Amino acid sequence: MFKRIPRRAALLGLVALGGPPALAQERYPARPITLVVPFPPGASTDLVGRPLGRRLSESLGVPVVIENRAGAGGLLGSEYVARQRPDGYTLEIVLNATHGLISLFNRNVPYDPFRDFTYVILAASAPTAFMAHPSVPARTMAELLTYARTNRENLQVGSSGVGSHHHLGTELLRQRTGLPFVHVPFRGGGEAMTSLVGGHVPLAFGTLSTALEAARNGQIRILGLMDAERAAVAPDIPTISETLEGYSAPSVLVGVVGPAGLPAPIVARLNTAINEALVEGEVRKRLLELGVQPLGGTPEAFRARFTEDLERFRTIVDAAGIRPE
Repeated sequence: MFKRIPRRAALLGLVALGGPPALAQERYPARPITLVVPFPPGASTDLVGRPLGRRLSESLGVPVVIENRAGAGGLLGSEYVARQRPDGYTLEIVLNATHGLISLFNRNVPYDPFRDFTYVILAASAPTAFMAHPSVPARTMAELLTYARTNRENLQVGSSGVGSHHHLGTELLRQRTGLPFVHVPFRGGGEAMTSLVGGHVPLAFGTLSTALEAARNGQIRILGLMDAERAAVAPDIPTISETLEGYSAPSVLVGVVGPAGLPAPIVARLNTAINEALVEGEVRKRLLELGVQPLGGTPEAFRARFTEDLERFRTIVDAAGIRPE
């Protein structure tokens, strides 16, 4: 009759014989990684996510699959990621809008932007352009304001959605000018740009990266930047604040997060790989070509920046008298 061997003793015996322990930790990464983009193709998150995903796939040795989960101004994709296992196989490209600003417009955000996520890296900043359809007789911000005062019924402004930087841009215009600019939300920056090019809205906010090509083709005009400073990639484009004093807001910042509880070794592995991609090589070159400024840094600095931006957003939103709906 055989004597039963305790499970722990059997495992130790396997280790002693060189066999694989049943409880051995899986090497990371050992299978494909999903990088969720919470907006449609063409948005700033998508423009950053795709080249970054390709580079990560090369450096980590596994496929990195881009998954667009658009809707509700980025809420749907972010909620999905917040509910996934913190194993490093589901990550998200986020904005300081999806992880801060949107909560000031929407009281039903289904996640906490800080408690429910692990911050990995601040990847890039994307300047925001204010654009006009060629049918609008204005080539500068000053000319637009003159036009707006006598054409108050034609001041619809397209945006990537409620609670976005673009939405905030419209509210700031209304606050600083006293003119009835009307916010028209779409399901992402790509849809807003398509509507502007098609003449369905006369004005729109959008990422400079997508606006530059349309402007070169004569489909739209760029009147100014929402950011506090001119963009290095297009230094000839003035900021709105150069015409409209006091008009500025935090830049659109793009980062990578995972679900809360992501193990520190995985965070460190991802942070190192993305930092390397942003410093040199094809990713950095591609982002600069798109008008996006590569950043990088530590997870701690990333989280602190988003926290700081939320408070700046709150000041602007409160001054405009906006209350979450």
